Amino acid sequence: MQHQWEEMHRTRKPTFVLCGEPQGEVLNLYVHGYSAFFNQQQLGHFAAQLATIEGSTNLMLFWPAGHFLENLFAPFKDVIASMLGGGNLGAATIGLGKAIAYFLDHYKSVEARVDEVAKGLLPELANYLHHESIKVQQINLIGHSLGARILVKSLLANPESARELPLNNLLLMGGAICTSSPWHQVSAPLKGRVINCHSSKDWALALKPDTERCIGRYAIPITPALKSKVANVHLASFDHAAYWPQLKTVVQYTDLLQERRGMIRADLRSSEVRFAEDDVDLFPLLVQARAQELKFLAELIAQKHSATIDTTVREPLKLAIELQRMGGDTFMNLARGHGVSYREMAQDVARRVGVKFEQPIEAVALADLEAQVAERLIEQYKDKLSLEDRQVFEAELKAAAQKEQGFFNRFDVGRTAATALSGTALAGLTGFILRRGAATAIPVVGQALAAAMLLVSGVRAFSGPAYSITTLAVLVVGVIRERMEREALNQEMDLVVKVVETFDLPRETVMRTIASG
Repeated sequence: MQHQWEEMHRTRKPTFVLCGEPQGEVLNLYVHGYSAFFNQQQLGHFAAQLATIEGSTNLMLFWPAGHFLENLFAPFKDVIASMLGGGNLGAATIGLGKAIAYFLDHYKSVEARVDEVAKGLLPELANYLHHESIKVQQINLIGHSLGARILVKSLLANPESARELPLNNLLLMGGAICTSSPWHQVSAPLKGRVINCHSSKDWALALKPDTERCIGRYAIPITPALKSKVANVHLASFDHAAYWPQLKTVVQYTDLLQERRGMIRADLRSSEVRFAEDDVDLFPLLVQARAQELKFLAELIAQKHSATIDTTVREPLKLAIELQRMGGDTFMNLARGHGVSYREMAQDVARRVGVKFEQPIEAVALADLEAQVAERLIEQYKDKLSLEDRQVFEAELKAAAQKEQGFFNRFDVGRTAATALSGTALAGLTGFILRRGAATAIPVVGQALAAAMLLVSGVRAFSGPAYSITTLAVLVVGVIRERMEREALNQEMDLVVKVVETFDLPRETVMRTIASG
């Protein structure tokens, strides 16, 4: 790893890094984006992560993408000194202007290298495979941000080399390239598809210093000729930094290796499968859910006697299909061939528990809707308690929420309900109920589920077992959504920590400043 780091920085020429040992006849080539590695250790950690992708030989293109912290010391220190050291507003403004100007110049200088890297990529890949005697039957190209741009431009710049290589899929994650690119030409040499992973939460691309409408935020327009060659995958919860840490999830969700590992082996022509996979508010979250969260959801769904799954199921697609069925009327499900979307289910639950909104419910953000449902259920449960028990209950909810959310606690007492149903917080809620001997009267699986079921027991708004289950499912999905947002925030804060450590800034003061903002 040290050799590649030194060689690339000495020559400023891209170099290939083999991640782990060659395995199988499928090669995945990964291309990183702008400002990916600040030091050799980060490069090593990234290569080690790629080596864990099973079923393929994993190769990375390490190219001179720079890092915006490289020469930012002077202007950034001016800003920090003015903000934290009592400097005047004029000095802070000048320092901030220098920092912004530096960032724009640095990004543009890196962006200017893209065409050069792209021009030689495919011929150099062919030479590398020949020189290293690596024989493969399929090659998947995977690029993030400017790395996605490099791959697209490489296919356009080298059509002959592209046809000679056994190229299969092109997976683009948070791509920094325009939606109006010539996708017919890009997809022409591919045996597989162009898979575009995009997210409206990718604010890094929204702030990119140009007016380009990037595929990382928007779907590629699909014409009839492109329908079989281009697939748009909306990862609604992803920000720009989420793709590499959750690469295994992306590989699995997009079925890059055509194995459907961990997912239901079903007829892809099934209307239920298509409907579930297209439910962007539910399926991507279940794919990213932790094992314990999937276990909790499976145990919950399996309580309905008509459920077609049992408590051992962990496949996101099976769970999504079953939950959608429970959200709809049985006869309507049969007529349309599938259940209802998660959004419809959550809106129905909100109406039944009596949540009121000033605006039309269709316009309410899903996370806010889930939080309102949780608040309503908590309040209804608290009404059943004595004053003494209610005080204890509120204290345990507070403690559980603080333990779960840590430094980034965004909720007050009224908004802790969803959080109180996950991880260590759920244990606190369960303990409170079990100490009062109530959970033993409920015939459900596990203490955690017993605690959750008490939240809806006796609520008059529910007219059948399906509503008891879909209501709690809204809480569980809300928990997963909140956790993922919290983790995305932690990733953004990692950048602040790097800046603090690089410039030896007063950590506690910086963190207080950010928290107060």
